[in-house]
Amino acid sequence: MVLRFPGMQSPSLPQSISMLKNVPLPSFNDVLHPNEHLELIEEANERVDAFTKNRRDTIHNFVVSDFSLVGTAIQWLVENRVACGDSFLEWGSGFGVVTMLAAIEGMEAVGIEVERDLIDQSRLLADDFEIDAEFVEGSFLPEDRSVIESVVQDFENVDIDSPSAYEQLGKSIDDFDLIFAFPWPGEQEYFAAIFDQFAADGALLLTYDGRNQLRLQRRE
Repeated sequence: MVLRFPGMQSPSLPQSISMLKNVPLPSFNDVLHPNEHLELIEEANERVDAFTKNRRDTIHNFVVSDFSLVGTAIQWLVENRVACGDSFLEWGSGFGVVTMLAAIEGMEAVGIEVERDLIDQSRLLADDFEIDAEFVEGSFLPEDRSVIESVVQDFENVDIDSPSAYEQLGKSIDDFDLIFAFPWPGEQEYFAAIFDQFAADGALLLTYDGRNQLRLQRRE
């Protein structure tokens, strides 16, 4: 599910992205999902529905990606050793399902989420399924935002005021081999710009665009 806004246009990006290379992805139409994936996704979808129906105050920026498709992509990346290592980070992890799918595939998985209620739901779901994944409350943006100040000011649906989560982790963006994000419409290139500025050489950015399409980019 994703929200669309008629006539929505993205502002011009102040810097060109020069160090990212698209990595082709196969078709995942005929891939069989592990039972661990299916059981987690089924339970997560039920909990997401209950959470959104029962919550008085809507979290307007909370939308879910296609867990099945993203989980299949992560499975393929791990099986084919496409990433340089096994450190995974999700920007805006919501219920933490994608982070947990990465953990199921053997990655050291971390989710960053600014909404405390969603962090609580993620931890509960991970505990119930005995999945070793970490969830940290805060912003996925780095603490020092001066380098990308002109970029982040144009975000409409990203919290740019909350403290960065990386100090809690004892890590920085360039410590992760694979980062997943679900940008809002028109904000794909802004996420890419942040990744391009701070990620390590060889790191991968996997994004879902809300139209059952995935994009994979490597920083070179």
